[in-house]
Amino acid sequence: MTGMPLPIWRLPVVPTAGPCPCARAGRGDDFRRGGGSDRLSAHSTARIRRRMNPHVPDSDGSYLYYDSDYPWPEDLAADPSLHASALRQGILHDVPHYLGLANELAALLGRAPKLLELACGTGRLSIPLAREGFSVAGLDASPTMLAGLARRLEREGPEVTARVTAAQGDLLQLDMPVKDHDLVIMGFNILMLLADFEAQIIALEKVRDHLAPGGILALDVVNPLVMPLGATQAPEVSYSRVNRRTGNLYTKFALVGTLDEREVQRNYGWYDEVVPGGAVRRTHYHFDWRPLFRFELELMLRLTGFNPIRVDGDFQGTPFDVGAAKIVVVARRV
Repeated sequence: MTGMPLPIWRLPVVPTAGPCPCARAGRGDDFRRGGGSDRLSAHSTARIRRRMNPHVPDSDGSYLYYDSDYPWPEDLAADPSLHASALRQGILHDVPHYLGLANELAALLGRAPKLLELACGTGRLSIPLAREGFSVAGLDASPTMLAGLARRLEREGPEVTARVTAAQGDLLQLDMPVKDHDLVIMGFNILMLLADFEAQIIALEKVRDHLAPGGILALDVVNPLVMPLGATQAPEVSYSRVNRRTGNLYTKFALVGTLDEREVQRNYGWYDEVVPGGAVRRTHYHFDWRPLFRFELELMLRLTGFNPIRVDGDFQGTPFDVGAAKIVVVARRV
């Protein structure tokens, strides 16, 4: 099985020395305020949402170049020159990893698992899962991304299309009809992109509420130990690629700001695309994220009702170490 060296149901829970003084019955107590309810008030949630990233416009480069920035498995198979940059991005083996988890759960349960992908985007994970016979529910806050998903599904056969259902919604307000999913996927840094500590806690609580007891949360984030946490002084070339939508060559230039007192960092830069006639069209992008270190992430999971059962440094099961590109987590709802 690709991506998981040992079946997830045979792996021991990572032991703890005893109950965490900040936890209550597996839920996050109100350690944020020193007591009281373990749920944030609606007023507090609204305050958090105001501190998060503002709505990214449709003209932002992170939308316009999304499918070219993050190649699909078929793109990687057709163009080996993409492998090196995809490996640096940490996405070369993510699809087989999540597919492997779904297959293992199917074998364990004796039925097709109920799958939910949060921030499903244009379907880079959901559609390959559907191609393999899994039904996937998806959620994304962006109408632009969901429109891209619809266009992608138009290229698939009716069997695949019927297996993917997607809705627009805010992860912090997650309230789906199905509350007993077997696997929830938060791929490619989505937890970091909730650029606020309390928002990250709320998101994990929402995920827990949508998992069956013993259900699995699978996520991946960049390892901050290999990231520049101070501001870059000059733009760096991320890569040059062909825009899958236009067929034109483009180059991505990236900068980051300094990690601030909230542990939030601004990512920004631009795309230069060579258009017919030789002119260069520049499109800017920006977003914030809050990096998560390995043991902080494990503690957050425990506080919100999860037990981490695997923490790896890549999607192929390599043990996490200081030089790992990713933090790849499989956690079980308690």
